[in-house]
Amino acid sequence: MKFGPWRQRIVRLVDTVVAPIVSALGHLRVSANPDASAEVSSILVVEYWNLGDIVMLSPFLQNLRTQYPKAYIVLLASPKTAPLLAHQNLVDEIIYARIPWAQHYSRWKKYNPFSRLWIELPLTLKLLRKRRFDLGFTARADLRDNFMLWFAAVRRRIGYSFGGGGYFLTDQVAPDVRHPHWADRWLRLLEHLGKPVIAREPHLDLSSEERLGAAKILDELGVESGDFLVGVHPGARSVTRQWGKDNFNEVARRLCDRFPIKIIWFHDPNQGSSIQKDGQFLFLSLPLRQFMAVLSQCSLFLCNDSGPMHIATALSVPTVAIFGPGDPAWYGPLGPNNQVVIRPGFWCRSCLDYCLFDQPYCLRAIGVQDVYEASARSIEAMLVRQAQPDQVPT
Repeated sequence: MKFGPWRQRIVRLVDTVVAPIVSALGHLRVSANPDASAEVSSILVVEYWNLGDIVMLSPFLQNLRTQYPKAYIVLLASPKTAPLLAHQNLVDEIIYARIPWAQHYSRWKKYNPFSRLWIELPLTLKLLRKRRFDLGFTARADLRDNFMLWFAAVRRRIGYSFGGGGYFLTDQVAPDVRHPHWADRWLRLLEHLGKPVIAREPHLDLSSEERLGAAKILDELGVESGDFLVGVHPGARSVTRQWGKDNFNEVARRLCDRFPIKIIWFHDPNQGSSIQKDGQFLFLSLPLRQFMAVLSQCSLFLCNDSGPMHIATALSVPTVAIFGPGDPAWYGPLGPNNQVVIRPGFWCRSCLDYCLFDQPYCLRAIGVQDVYEASARSIEAMLVRQAQPDQVPT
């Protein structure tokens, strides 16, 4: 994690001022050494950011359910992730909250003191405090998240302190620098408690009705059984992660010229529904759950470093992902058969989407040929496997 000098100064100042106050209030003295053998009946998990963050959290939630089968698990999440969490059965309850600093990239909008979100925040914290959770988790190494667990009076609070606010926690976990991926950062919290990790890759479920709906959409578009579908999603939440629609279009057309494939071009899944066809190109704009269902039918997915990338990996769709300001070691697609296209050597990576320059040159340095070759390798390998008859052992 990169900390600029101003952020370092602010965190140190807050730590210097707040730590003695927290100690004086006596909250930490009461629960500084919580009984590790005490029964855990309720658990709070704090992850109120975006779609990709929830996907990377899912292995932790799956393991948490396995290790604490009798506990009532509550997730604090953003309302925009509600469609993604539907039908997953990862937790017993979801408390949706709009946390001010998680809504915008603009620093002014994040910390605008006149925003109604600052009125909603203490109400959310009071609601959490009434629940008196036995166990609480946060993996962001964020002083603000650590504070939320402390204010909520969670009996045992587990997280990281290298971002500040360690005095809010009862368990300050040492990060495993050999496994820096965001999903592993979450799983490390369980390992700290002596709980074995059974599954490390994300997984999302779709209902049978959703799969049937996807089949109907594809049938209306003339997709036949056995067609090789390549999904393309040129969008990303941050403009600094967007490689460019024209670039994606050029790669897709080159692939169509070389291989017997069809392209499903996904527009923003949060836009209204629309379905169009143009030769080998099928253009879809679908709500999130329908997008997921159609995406699950693709043989390959081309995308930026984005939420749809993580969703594809959780649906076991092989992915070619283009990375600019993000670090694949932290946020790359998990699972087999995925490829990352990146131009190494940029000292400013990872910039956390606040680019220092007039444009993200780390993305502009990636050529169409780079992405085309990575995609072609994946398609060739899959077509070869499809053409080979099943080998029956003698």
